[in-house]
Amino acid sequence: MKDYIKIYSHPRSGTHFLENFLAKNFYSNEDLSSEGAIYYGHWSNKLLLEEGEPYHKLFGSHFFPDKTKVANKSIYIYRDGRAVIASLWNSKFYNKEWHGISFSEFLRKDLDWLGGPGQKKKLDINIIQHWEDHILQWERQAGNNILFLRFEDLKNNPENVYEEICKKYFPLKYYSEKIFFKRKIDPIKDKVGLKPNDAKINSWENLFSQDDLNFFYSQLKSTKYLYDN
Repeated sequence: MKDYIKIYSHPRSGTHFLENFLAKNFYSNEDLSSEGAIYYGHWSNKLLLEEGEPYHKLFGSHFFPDKTKVANKSIYIYRDGRAVIASLWNSKFYNKEWHGISFSEFLRKDLDWLGGPGQKKKLDINIIQHWEDHILQWERQAGNNILFLRFEDLKNNPENVYEEICKKYFPLKYYSEKIFFKRKIDPIKDKVGLKPNDAKINSWENLFSQDDLNFFYSQLKSTKYLYDN
């Protein structure tokens, strides 16, 4: 079995965007699709993708690092928590019994899933704490085999991210391109993934009130994973 790069992330952090980027720029003409249909979404209302997912062989998991086997070649992609939470809300990846709650309520509500929405578990933390703890635990796990990437960098500077991935996991390709030619990359401009939203950097601004932002910041241990352009 081929040793593909595996992607790990908090849900709605750009997983499918990175899958597409890897597929188009490093695994072109390879069959990376899932073997049959897959389910996604919240455990209370799972949705079936009958045609499967085209780049599923690149997916690692949304689990916390102690709940999954980390591949030899791994990328952890993270995204500003405000955008992650806005995307979860826009995609309705929450309990179907929560239908009708406001975004402010969603922001403050204790979660009923762990790692990803499909994994049922009653928690005493909200989505803000879950998002930050996910990144912190993966950062502590990080070693020589895990490359940390920021979603916003992939959007804004795809050439730099391409070079970073190439240098770490495709060194022969990296040095040959440095010496002989610079490849024209595919930056991925179309919407991708399950229930794709516009992958804009600051799209969250339309959802958060000032009270919501104050609450969001009050839940954080650090602001280092936020993105301000």
